[in-house]
Amino acid sequence: MLKTINYDIIDIGEEPDKAFIMIHGWRGNRNSFKSIPPLLKLSNIRWYFPEAPYNFEGNENQKTWAVRTDDDNWSADESKRLLIDFFENIVFKTFKPENVYIMGFSQGAAVCYEFILSLKYNFGGIFPIAGFMVNNHNIPSVNSIYNNVPILIGHGKDDDVVPLEASEKAFEFLSKSCKNIDLFIYNGKHKIGLEYLKKVKIIVDYVK
Repeated sequence: MLKTINYDIIDIGEEPDKAFIMIHGWRGNRNSFKSIPPLLKLSNIRWYFPEAPYNFEGNENQKTWAVRTDDDNWSADESKRLLIDFFENIVFKTFKPENVYIMGFSQGAAVCYEFILSLKYNFGGIFPIAGFMVNNHNIPSVNSIYNNVPILIGHGKDDDVVPLEASEKAFEFLSKSCKNIDLFIYNGKHKIGLEYLKKVKIIVDYVK
């Protein structure tokens, strides 16, 4: 059992005043999305790349945020514990929650839906991409603090791994309690679209 989550940092600018957290997908790791900072071109920002605690089939280079239990269910208890500790004892020691942005891809987007949106932290923005809700009928309640937090869901229209309908269902569900939410569908398959990133940049740059 890990005491703290493993993560890497990339600083853009000498005195970052915002933080951006990248939550990788199934079988990814903390190196999966280090190509994103140059594409987003954000200034004065600290990028965090946390790594899921569970190994996929014993492979230390392929990680997952949830594991199958002996009774054939899924558990993410260790991920939840480590992420809360990561926010409270690492990220929030330097940045206020409202200056922290979170992007999750695929299983990382599921982490946003199932866990991040149930927390009490008033994040600056949430960006789930090509993701899904594990169980539409039994997911945590969205904390009311996210009523006006910008949430931009992204999905490739030709995604052949996670169907577009998964994001459409998430958007429909979250729209009931989140007022500042949008769904952006871009050309491409199971990837992060450049047009989507441009919209993310506008949101992050809006608050100075």
